[in-house]
Amino acid sequence: MKKNIYDSYLTKVMLGATLTLSPLGVVANVPDVGYPSRITAPAPPSTITVKGTISDSQGPLIGATIKEKGTTNGAVSDIEGNFTIQVSSPNAILVISSIGFVQQEVKVGSQKVINITMKEDNQSLNEVVVVGYGTQKKVDMTGSVSSINMNQLTESRPITNVSQALAGLAAGVSVTSSANQPGNDNASILVRGQGTLNSSAPLIIIDGVEQGINTVNPQDIESISVLKDAASSAIYGSRAANGVILITTKTGKAGKLKVDYNGYVSFESIRKTLTPVSNYADYMEYINEGYSNSGMSTVFSQESIDLWRNNSDPLKYPNQDWIDATFKNSTSTNHVISISGGTDKLRFYGSFGYNNNPGVMYNAGFKKYNARLNVDADIKPWLNLAMQISGYVSDMQPGYNEIDNVFTYASATTPGMVFRAPDGRFGAMNNEEDAAQSSNNNPLIRAYKWAGRNRKNDIRPRFIGTLKPFKGFSLTASYSYEMLDQDISRKPVVLEGWNFLSDEITYTTKSKTSIYNYDGKVERYFNDLVARYDNKLINNKLAFNLMAGVSNELYRSKGFSATKYDLIDLSMDVINGASGEANATGTRTEWSMRSFFGRVNLNWDEKYLFEFNLRADGSSRFQKNKRWGYFPSASAAWRIDQEKFMADAFNGNLSNLKFRISYGSLGNNSVGNYDSQALYTSSNGNYNYVLNNAMVTGMAQAAIANSALTWETTKVFDVGLDFGFFNNRFTGTFDYFNKRTTDILINLPAPSVHGTASIPKVNSATVTNEGIEMTLGWQDKIGDFHYGINGNLSYITNTVNKFKGKDLGGMSISGANLIWEGHSINSQYLLRVEKLLQTDDDMELVQKMIDNAPLDSNGKKVNPFAAFGTPKKGDLLYKDLNGDGIIDNNDKEIVSDGPNPKFQWGLSLTASWKGFDFSTLIQGREGIKTYWQTAAYNTPT
Repeated sequence: MKKNIYDSYLTKVMLGATLTLSPLGVVANVPDVGYPSRITAPAPPSTITVKGTISDSQGPLIGATIKEKGTTNGAVSDIEGNFTIQVSSPNAILVISSIGFVQQEVKVGSQKVINITMKEDNQSLNEVVVVGYGTQKKVDMTGSVSSINMNQLTESRPITNVSQALAGLAAGVSVTSSANQPGNDNASILVRGQGTLNSSAPLIIIDGVEQGINTVNPQDIESISVLKDAASSAIYGSRAANGVILITTKTGKAGKLKVDYNGYVSFESIRKTLTPVSNYADYMEYINEGYSNSGMSTVFSQESIDLWRNNSDPLKYPNQDWIDATFKNSTSTNHVISISGGTDKLRFYGSFGYNNNPGVMYNAGFKKYNARLNVDADIKPWLNLAMQISGYVSDMQPGYNEIDNVFTYASATTPGMVFRAPDGRFGAMNNEEDAAQSSNNNPLIRAYKWAGRNRKNDIRPRFIGTLKPFKGFSLTASYSYEMLDQDISRKPVVLEGWNFLSDEITYTTKSKTSIYNYDGKVERYFNDLVARYDNKLINNKLAFNLMAGVSNELYRSKGFSATKYDLIDLSMDVINGASGEANATGTRTEWSMRSFFGRVNLNWDEKYLFEFNLRADGSSRFQKNKRWGYFPSASAAWRIDQEKFMADAFNGNLSNLKFRISYGSLGNNSVGNYDSQALYTSSNGNYNYVLNNAMVTGMAQAAIANSALTWETTKVFDVGLDFGFFNNRFTGTFDYFNKRTTDILINLPAPSVHGTASIPKVNSATVTNEGIEMTLGWQDKIGDFHYGINGNLSYITNTVNKFKGKDLGGMSISGANLIWEGHSINSQYLLRVEKLLQTDDDMELVQKMIDNAPLDSNGKKVNPFAAFGTPKKGDLLYKDLNGDGIIDNNDKEIVSDGPNPKFQWGLSLTASWKGFDFSTLIQGREGIKTYWQTAAYNTPT
């Protein structure tokens, strides 16, 4: 021992002590006896080597993980299933796990060789999927349903918008984001394509009640089920024609209190797809060149061009990039804290969330606070009571009202304008040679021209009681209420635009002042009563489940708005703060529906599955003789893998093989609340008349009634195959479907004798969607490394079978969009381009058409370009497709299926290792070809 100041102390200790050497240091146990004790130093702990083989019913199992419990010590089985591991003692416990198998634990003891046979884990087969008014084991389902584990998704991706989060996750589900405005960024969702000429949005059910998909906090969602065929959707009847999306929120679980935090910060900016001309001198020269080429006088002087060329003061001589000046980089945050737990008899889940998204456009940000509390309690063994309360408060900045105008005027501005100076002043045009309207085109003035608020308060309580009087039977009653209140206040802001070159105000928004108030309320009442009974008969070979229920729903909305002019002071924000003239308007609407529904599930020997659904809906939107609609469906499935002759199929690697077939009828009641009734209006006093020298309010029929109005009906045929191999590490689903919607409501031609009254829609059109869907996935692990890959692919065609006829008179044209029998909805109907006219030789083609133009009935040559104007250099020359020598609308043809994608696909990759995880999602759509010419900012300039 090295000599140091502690030697004497250690000598005394060692004379009367027993030393135990420990990895943590020296421990001295000093006895009370007065004689020297023996000093012992035990041997360092030895390890035990254990070998063995991991196998399943088919043979050696590669990649199984063998770990010593409570440590990081582990090994992985090789290609022959063999492993070797050194453990600390005979008391060590080995934990053996592998994807698709039940985890096992084995105490080492005196064993030197341990061989383990793994048992198949049927968890994936026993996975429970939420369906209409209940749940089913995935293996027992006979319909086409896609299930999404939203709980896992929100842990691996920053999600604030549920509708956009669905993109690429389920076959046949198309998600289109047309507006990313904060607070108004709901994506458009289609399930198996657009199946009607009216609303094609799917029905959204959150915890048993219809709601908007983005009213729920994504972090509160446990799972999402997408019901795609009639077998799974018919239980929702008249609103299920476009598919159903079921969202189930989280519930508490018995155990310790659990607190979770989920938050993220994102940095946002626009994708700059344009490169505008920002050099103002170049801009002026380009404009002059365009005027000169058109034989017109130029508008910008050489003096102005030289001024901008030779000066660099950015305030006086700006070279503005309108994209960079209009939009900004922003930082958005989202925070959610949740708490859950409970006992065997009382469970709860609660959360609070905050989202702040300033947006990339000025004065158009959005804030939202949301909260949820889900509680359920077993009051008695035969009685369960539950409560679900959720709601949110949101605020939107007043610039939201000008977003369309910002886009419109920003692209029409000039590079010679400062949008906003460093001192906060707004700019107008610095060069008076610019077009006069350029002073109006400062997009930031548009964004800040309003002050006010747009607040929404939403509250949704739901109360549920379940009675279980005897085994297998339950009776569940629920009552839900929703109240949405929207409060809008808006008043103009006086802003000034400066010419910074001359340092003077040349533009102002000052005008007649006003204050606008709006208050709107929406109330929804929903209650249902559902009875369920399940049992087994015939030596437990026939399992059946019966469900029957009734529901009532009432929707009410009302709104009141008022505008009053001449504010006493601009700081006033109430109606009485103005002294001028005023106007007000108010509306109220309501509808109700009563429904009866039932389902029968039969399961024979876990092999042959049958399901029958029936729903009857009665809606106030239709007349008494057309009020009720009936929507049945039937489906069957055959679990082929359960047959004896499949026991050795695929060398025993088959885990699941199920054939499905279904057919049923669905409905669509998305019509106006009063379309079946004749409506009258006073037209704001325009129909007043004089009677006995007094003004009398007059009324006139505004809409002609269609008392025969009824449901749109959708019939869906689906056949599918589900499979799993290698203990369901490799899984897949294939589906073929044919979805035909009849009695689609459209406006048919009518004689003009109806006057000013609008004609009613009638049940007339037919549309068919047909396609195939495929989903494949692989999940596995190697040691502590878990990985998975999942992909889906859909191919869908869309055809209008019946509309207004197959002749040219049966066309319905809106811009480039065409609806016509035999073609897709909104097919693109356009002229073909012959060439771009650039040279004198090109112009000779134009002159040749003029010289060879056909004659009219009077023997005179017609103008072949009368429809669109005679083209000049720089213009497009269109093709004369019908060969009549005239370029007009008769030369248009269908060039694409428009916005209807033929292919949709999604690919997700996941991986995790010791607490670290990685995920990525790639999704796309192919076959969309639409005409963008009317939106100048969609393509590079």
